[in-house]
Amino acid sequence: MERGSHRPRPSQLDPEIRMVIGLPNFPSYISGHSTFSAAAAQVLSYLFPGGASYFDAQMEEAAISRLYGAIHYRSDIEIGKQVGRRVGGYAVSFGRLDGADR
Repeated sequence: MERGSHRPRPSQLDPEIRMVIGLPNFPSYISGHSTFSAAAAQVLSYLFPGGASYFDAQMEEAAISRLYGAIHYRSDIEIGKQVGRRVGGYAVSFGRLDGADR
């Protein structure tokens, strides 16, 4: 399987896959939904620590929906979550540095 930013989507490689929704007009790698869901879960978990398990579960649900919809490969999703966690961690760190958490 091709790796990188120009990877075709599953339905573009396998004509047997029927999309229920329209095919996005950009490559598969990486999953944007997984990325921003993981980033949001990181930030929200920092702001509302009691809800961390809920935010994590919602992130996982948003991410896996992309696989079920045949929009992404699992690797697109897993890398997206990794990147999103880093982005969310950066946002939290930046907020701490500039005093936003006071």
